Amino acid sequence: LIYSKDISDELFFKFRLDVGRDTDDAVDENNNPVIGDSKLSAYLKNVYVDWKCKEFGKFSIGLISTNLFGVQEKNWGYRFLSKSPIDIAGMTKTADFGVGYSKSFGKFDINLQVVNGEGYKADFDSGNTNDDKPAAYLRLMYGEKKLNKNDGFNAGLVYRTMYYDYDDNDTNNDKYDDNVIGVFGGWAGYNFRLGAEYNQQVIGEDVETMTSLYANYNINDKINLFLRHDMNDENIDDSWNDGNGGLDMASNIMLGMVCNPTKGLYISPNVIISQAGDDSEASNEYRLTFMLKY
Repeated sequence: LIYSKDISDELFFKFRLDVGRDTDDAVDENNNPVIGDSKLSAYLKNVYVDWKCKEFGKFSIGLISTNLFGVQEKNWGYRFLSKSPIDIAGMTKTADFGVGYSKSFGKFDINLQVVNGEGYKADFDSGNTNDDKPAAYLRLMYGEKKLNKNDGFNAGLVYRTMYYDYDDNDTNNDKYDDNVIGVFGGWAGYNFRLGAEYNQQVIGEDVETMTSLYANYNINDKINLFLRHDMNDENIDDSWNDGNGGLDMASNIMLGMVCNPTKGLYISPNVIISQAGDDSEASNEYRLTFMLKY
């Protein structure tokens, strides 16, 4: 549920209420993710004000969406089928409380955020909080931000840094710097849309990387074909995608089509081919996904 309003030519307000499974951030007594369906719960995702200063850029204040993956989501173009790779890998909080600043210099855009570091759904019961340890987010890019709507190209860099207190009750007193850096690019034209990104997260001595390639072809105004390949490499025990049953996925391929038979209705038959490692067998998941947009 989203409510937004232009308060004036300079001020914009947005309120967003989301719904998700309680198990999204649930952990057991050993701090391992709890997998499985649970009841749906509503939570506050965004509530912020944008203040546009004509010569100085735009300031955002409140519970804001973080800036590491927004452009890449538009390059991919199918958020209703799958989140962006950096979001799937859990390398960033999708929203957090703080302030942001953005400004465009022609086709070059800079976006900087300083937030409290805990995200909008902090798990206080598990001890994995980040009190008094803010995070800084930076996105630099050149080109078109919305390749899912406009032809053109873009290229950019994202970076996030924070001091991460893994567990205040840990007898080893493990505390780390948590840094994420990524590069991305995309192009759209002649009914094609192509994109690529590489993201790396370093927590102490642990390193995780996520590489993703995706392509889309518009057969006509009603039918699009798409292909996406995510490749993950990590040397840590945490799962890459808790939403896929806690498996440490090494390869994830999604292909299918998106049909738009009438205004506002999108139907997508698609298949996900997953392989957990070089010696494991691939598993296929066949899906029929719908989106109603109005």
